[in-house]
Amino acid sequence: MNSHLGDLITWLLVWTIPVFLLLGSGLVKVFAAKRRHFREEPKIPLPPIEILVPLKGIFKDQQQILFSLLEQRYNSYHVVFILESLDDPANYVVDNLCRQYSHARKVISGTSKLCAQKNHNLVEGVRQLRPETEIIVFCDSTNAAPQDWLMQFTEPLRKRSVEVRTTFRAFHPEPQTLAGVCQAIYGTLILLITTIVPKPWGGATAIRRMTFDKLDVVETWSKTVVDDLVLGNLLQRAGIKVAMDPCNILKSPLKNQTTKGFLSYLDRQIMFPKFTNPLIWAMLMILYLNLTLAVTVTILSGSMSLFGLVSREIGLMSVAFLLALFVLAVMVWRIAAPHISLKRWLPAILPMIFLGAFIFIRSIFRNYIDWHGRTYWCGKGGTVLFVESSSNNSRKTG
Repeated sequence: MNSHLGDLITWLLVWTIPVFLLLGSGLVKVFAAKRRHFREEPKIPLPPIEILVPLKGIFKDQQQILFSLLEQRYNSYHVVFILESLDDPANYVVDNLCRQYSHARKVISGTSKLCAQKNHNLVEGVRQLRPETEIIVFCDSTNAAPQDWLMQFTEPLRKRSVEVRTTFRAFHPEPQTLAGVCQAIYGTLILLITTIVPKPWGGATAIRRMTFDKLDVVETWSKTVVDDLVLGNLLQRAGIKVAMDPCNILKSPLKNQTTKGFLSYLDRQIMFPKFTNPLIWAMLMILYLNLTLAVTVTILSGSMSLFGLVSREIGLMSVAFLLALFVLAVMVWRIAAPHISLKRWLPAILPMIFLGAFIFIRSIFRNYIDWHGRTYWCGKGGTVLFVESSSNNSRKTG
């Protein structure tokens, strides 16, 4: 038994090396970027920018978050809030903001039937851009930004050193519930991965308008289920590099996050690439499930060694692996998520791993995405085949 178990553990641990290397490389890049990061005042004229913000529904502190996008230290920019209909509860909040800020305006997109509602909102927003706009910024409505964020984030585009720049968001659970911290951990892992392989994936993306039009993004978005990953694929096929900005991360508050809410978030994060980037989905699933199995086996074998059921060598190997995993978790916390208490961070590691494994396994058997009250049935490349109201079916989702 000891021989076979030792071989199994060795095999599993060998296959976890890519995970450690991947996350370690991401940490090095984030740390290096923060060391190099400096703020400077612009020495060239500021080109006109529009921030497109799709909204749906209301949530706590929404107005303060949207305020942050309207109070940027940038002279020539506008914020476009895009709603599906005047019946949306967020309509009152947007009207109030538009009355207070002359550089804010509202767009009503109508209901989508051929793509995700968010995509439809962004398409309508793009169609109503001002003629003089040179840079477009796409930003989620749940992300708060410091006052100099727009200036710093778009600097390389203004200098024309890049055509596209993307950044991510740091989840701030309030209070720091187990589910909220799990989401913060998973979000941090996505940040590290996108730092190594830059690709729009939540947060915000800035792109030169000429580049956006040249790629005919509107045509593709009008058929697909998600905006950021689809845009990343178009950029990759066109040979346009995406610059990742790990220094100007947005803040995304999580109010009273529940396990159900976390699973809903996790489900979309895993299902989107299944359709848009199946190779990424498959590779991440293999690495993730192997890590989960390695954690499970080493916990069991480490416990068994205490009672003499397996050899001392196997027990030490198991403990060493688990210790290395928690050391990596602490390093990730220190560099990417110091706003979360370490005593909340560490206990959430294992639940996050096991819940993520559950969603990955479930994603194998799903061919639809539930999102904001709608079910999107998807095909190759994230193309939406048809849409139905989630209330019209009896499926239970996270």
